[in-house]
Amino acid sequence: MPRNQGYRKGNRRGFGWRVVGYTVVIIGVGGGLYYAARYRVTSRPPVHHVAKKHVKPKPVVLPTQLLIPTTPQSQNPQLPNGAEVTSLSMLLATAGHPVSKVTLANEVAKDPAQEVVKTSTYQGKTITQILAWGNPNVGYVGNMFVAGKGYGVYNHPLFLLLKKIMPKYAVNLTGQPFSAVLTKVGEKIPVVAWTTLNFQAPTYWITWKTVEGPFRATPSENTVLVVGYNKTANTISLDNPETGTTQTVPMAPFIQSWQQLGSQAISLKTLPIKKPGTKKPVKKKAKS
Repeated sequence: MPRNQGYRKGNRRGFGWRVVGYTVVIIGVGGGLYYAARYRVTSRPPVHHVAKKHVKPKPVVLPTQLLIPTTPQSQNPQLPNGAEVTSLSMLLATAGHPVSKVTLANEVAKDPAQEVVKTSTYQGKTITQILAWGNPNVGYVGNMFVAGKGYGVYNHPLFLLLKKIMPKYAVNLTGQPFSAVLTKVGEKIPVVAWTTLNFQAPTYWITWKTVEGPFRATPSENTVLVVGYNKTANTISLDNPETGTTQTVPMAPFIQSWQQLGSQAISLKTLPIKKPGTKKPVKKKAKS
């Protein structure tokens, strides 16, 4: 085979081969000199990979204690069963994007399933048992506007509403450890979290049928806006829509109640940055 045949053939096939070196061997035969060239051929030029430097993220150092300035809202009297949308309204107000709790109550998804109950009498007392109802993972269950006629709504439908209002900022922290909630609050961003009325693990549960299957619920379900913490005192500060006030409660029982309710939490990735010069000019009153 001619010494350059492999090289030419490689070019004809279009693989871009090239000669990267050769060795010359001198052979003496009958007083004459002959040489043979042996080529090394490669299919492509050598690629030198530069190892990327792994940069470790800097650990987030949270302040020992923090309280975000907020304006607490009460769910009453308009929404006796509307803790979730009231908490969301407080979050949006903190972000500079106020939306009323009643507007949110009308816009959040609803589960249309009607409550099916069984009434019986025991020792002279009337006992009402819920046999079937809606699924708060689908939408709000019951009626927010009538006392005693609503259960609540869980993180997914409420997150979808938050995402609709602030699509670039909404974040769902459900299923993450409670440290994610503290980190977000440490960034001065409040967090909507599911808990109980007394901020302790529920002791009473009921189960009813839904289209999706059996659902386990607690009548003490509640939702609040976490606005601060104190690591030294091991406390959590929250805006409670049930009372319309900011309360400070022990951290450990609160975390237990939060975990029992499915570790549900939603918030914002960051707070919107207000651009300078966006304020509307104040119109001066004409002199009479």
